Amino acid sequence: MALENSSSDSQLHEKLCAIKLIVLDVDGVLTDGSISYAGAETDIKTFHVQDGFGITMARQSGLKFAVLTGRVAEAVERRVKELKFDYYEFGHFYKLDALQYIIRDAGFQMQQVLYMGDDILDLVCAAHVGVFVAPENAQQRVKEMADWVTKKRGGDAAVREMINAVLLAQGLLNDSEDYFINPKKTN
Repeated sequence: MALENSSSDSQLHEKLCAIKLIVLDVDGVLTDGSISYAGAETDIKTFHVQDGFGITMARQSGLKFAVLTGRVAEAVERRVKELKFDYYEFGHFYKLDALQYIIRDAGFQMQQVLYMGDDILDLVCAAHVGVFVAPENAQQRVKEMADWVTKKRGGDAAVREMINAVLLAQGLLNDSEDYFINPKKTN
């Protein structure tokens, strides 16, 4: 995990303990930011499997998830359905209204929300969440505004790095991993 033992890391650790909802941008966070066109209306997106499994582990541990993106893409919709995200807001060039809707609808306070974004359009969300995270490949101004910058790049398991940190801070990482190593038998 990227967090060290400084006082600012201790404050971040406390903030991560309160997180109940994780809101993710797509391009540059869940993907490497590349957009490939396969036809007239089809985008090709590449997602990292470790990010997906991290989301599955965190959902099993009780965390809620949302995608908030400016683009509309069938590949993203498919990934959101596969991973059973709680919210999917797309086509929002200006993201604040959609973020506030998600937070209200989920019934959480801003301190219970983590947002991960990589570009200038994501900065509008920073002041309205408890923790704002940027992947290593984020724009410089975004990294400067972030509470934490992951060591990993978007699309290269940066989301998993962040999820592991949240689960570890909340004392849930080992139990979450163990759940999938030795699933409880159900009758």
